[in-house]
Amino acid sequence: MRFVLCILLAALLPASLPGSASAAERSMTTAQAHAAAAKGDQKAAAAVGMTTDRQTCLGGCANRGYDKSRCASACRPGVCHPDGDTPYCVGEQ
Repeated sequence: MRFVLCILLAALLPASLPGSASAAERSMTTAQAHAAAAKGDQKAAAAVGMTTDRQTCLGGCANRGYDKSRCASACRPGVCHPDGDTPYCVGEQ
């Protein structure tokens, strides 16, 4: 599981963090992602399916060498990043 999350973060963070701290071009709340998935949005459905907890996200981000503030922004609780190559959501934990 950790290996998969490391791969996930490796794919998302390098391309998106240099100009901003968000992990994708578009972010939404988990509630919005669930609603979009219910309406057939495949990217939102994939994001919901990749949901992870905040601590795992923060750990993976830090392991990639990013500073705490960038990781905290990218791993905000309740946020989904459906437009990344591998979309994901950070749960409310």
